[in-house]
Amino acid sequence: MTTFIILPARLESSRLSKKLIQNIGDKALIEHMIVCAKKINNATVIVSTDSKIIQKYADKHNVESLFSAKKFKNGSERCYFTAKKFKAENNDIIINLQADEFNIDPNNIRKLIRTLKLSENINVGTLVYETKNKDEYSDSNCVKVIVDKQLRAITFTRKPITSIGSKYLIHLGVYGFKFQTLETYSMLKECHYEKEESLEQLRLIWNNISIHCVQIKDNKSIGINSARDLRKARDIYEY
Repeated sequence: MTTFIILPARLESSRLSKKLIQNIGDKALIEHMIVCAKKINNATVIVSTDSKIIQKYADKHNVESLFSAKKFKNGSERCYFTAKKFKAENNDIIINLQADEFNIDPNNIRKLIRTLKLSENINVGTLVYETKNKDEYSDSNCVKVIVDKQLRAITFTRKPITSIGSKYLIHLGVYGFKFQTLETYSMLKECHYEKEESLEQLRLIWNNISIHCVQIKDNKSIGINSARDLRKARDIYEY
């Protein structure tokens, strides 16, 4: 069983132009993410990109990269394409580490990998954390999730969930798949919920494929989606 950590890394972004090559301290955002991924022992790190500029950052840090100008609907589809090129097998673990999830704790990624390795019945997993922060709750960039008592996701949404009180679960930008299930995902059509919310994981729920949520504590990562997020990340790094 091989573990691949794939960073899907498009150069252009609709909300913050060329965010992955914006500097936070002495490194570009994509470099911070590569450094984080390299802390996971016994894993193959791959930067999957449509940009020769980003590919040079992978070369600088001595990690594998795959350049493809092919258009993908989302990062998970790019991860499947990449894992297949690197000859992943059915039970290999594919971590889709979104390349803008600055300051994510490598221990949390390790926890997700362990969950997938130790359970034959969990084929897709993701990270969530509990918050009481009302700003996060109202921010459409902070994706809310409802789970059942076994921590399987019922739904994800960018919108406020009125049935939840003072505590809610927020989704983090990292998914784990067993390759066979990622292959299945790639063959499924986009569903209307996925298009409406711009959330790739809703395709799984629409097709009755369970997503196990691994709850973590003390999340300090920042999904970089705006100039404000970038300023916040720079403030944290410089502090």
